[in-house]
Amino acid sequence: MIQSRSTLTSSLERQVRDKLVASGIQVHKGRSAIQCGHETGRNNFPILTPDILISQTKICIEVDPAYTHADKEATDKTRNSLLAEAGWTVIRLRMGGLAPLGEYDVVIETDNVTKDVVTALKGAIEDAVAGRPGTIRRISKKEVPRPRKKSRLGAIAEHKYYENAFYVSWTGESEEIARMVAMDSGRYLAASEGWEAPRYICALNLHQLPRTQWRAVLEPLLENMEETGFTAVSTFPWGNDLFRGEHAEEIHLSPKFNLGGTAQTGIRSLIRNVDCYSDIDLSAGGELMAELHPEAVTRGWIIAEVRAQASGGQLIQLLRKAESTSQAPEATSGLGQA
Repeated sequence: MIQSRSTLTSSLERQVRDKLVASGIQVHKGRSAIQCGHETGRNNFPILTPDILISQTKICIEVDPAYTHADKEATDKTRNSLLAEAGWTVIRLRMGGLAPLGEYDVVIETDNVTKDVVTALKGAIEDAVAGRPGTIRRISKKEVPRPRKKSRLGAIAEHKYYENAFYVSWTGESEEIARMVAMDSGRYLAASEGWEAPRYICALNLHQLPRTQWRAVLEPLLENMEETGFTAVSTFPWGNDLFRGEHAEEIHLSPKFNLGGTAQTGIRSLIRNVDCYSDIDLSAGGELMAELHPEAVTRGWIIAEVRAQASGGQLIQLLRKAESTSQAPEATSGLGQA
């Protein structure tokens, strides 16, 4: 081994050298040349300067970036042979996916000298020092994790004003935010319109799922809905009327009526001469005036109390019991006084 006339090293070679030293590998300082035997092709005795020499061994490392060694495979094989004849073991760091040329080579898909690359080089050096058969070590390119796509579904939180209701917001492709409400413990989606109670958009049927699973159902549902699909279609899931019958239009609900609540007061009836009511209807003189919509009854709503007003008409209180009761309605004669 003689002093090399060339003192030039690439930044990549220096990086590999420095990282090996930092990992505990002792390398020969500076650049030293190796007198090789006869090279038949050129009919000379070349002096070769490997990139890195490992101290107190006859092991050298050649750093082969793809941009300078892609078309030099024959030359690099010749160098390997000449150095081997001189008693040296060559470990090549083949970068950019270059094919291995020797049994101790480390092959990587990139030009980055990572911790894994240094570990592989140390393993190759240890095998060569111990005289163990070589193993080509390959370092695959690590996939860069894709940035997590921001959910277009906002936080689902309990509504401040409506019982058993939850805020739902969705950011459309145009970045416009649709603000909605999951009503009745998640049974249906509704649109907020001013100060009135949210109106029905579509069924959700989330009420049987834990809240932690709601997002998994809502995200694909809202993703597939057209922007016009966020428009309310009716007051309630079955239509616009809570009562039906000949005089149902004379019953006026509060604008804040919440189908998902447990009790509702302030329902005013202008039906004349009501003298009897049951869980589901109002009567006058034995004649049916109005009755709760069957869908409301199925959801557990009943008429709990009807009070006559001095000014005429009645105030109706509704309560919600367990759903789908099949018991016959119980009539109550006479009204309370407001």
